[in-house]
Amino acid sequence: MKHLLVILVTLTGLAFDAHARDADPRDTSYELTNHWVYYNVFNSTMILPEVARAHNLLRGKDRVYVNIAVVRKSGGNAIPAHISGSYRNLLQQRFELEFIEIKEATATYYLAPIRFNNEEIVHIDITASPDGEAETANFTITRKLYRD
Repeated sequence: MKHLLVILVTLTGLAFDAHARDADPRDTSYELTNHWVYYNVFNSTMILPEVARAHNLLRGKDRVYVNIAVVRKSGGNAIPAHISGSYRNLLQQRFELEFIEIKEATATYYLAPIRFNNEEIVHIDITASPDGEAETANFTITRKLYRD
């Protein structure tokens, strides 16, 4: 499992680095009173085959994963949360997301697959609540997706 965490942390870092120079930081996070909700969308082929097998994750040129992690502002690793969501295409067809909880020794994060057509624009609606907290994040991620 540590391999998956390393990959996702690396992907998240790359996403933050790529956006840091030319985008608003709100493009990769949502701020709550006491928490940050971090997110990214990445092509499934970036997951190593053996890691995908270990976690029953499907890989394919027409599949991306939405990655969500909730972190306390006071510091620490990603914590358990209630995550739900759906995505919409340009025709406003709505599809529910099925999040997979990945628990590591020091972090918990959530992945949901999306199948898409090349150059498709999707709107991903997310609801995230840290476990045991009343505050909830509701936000939309819009991405144009490309096949590898």
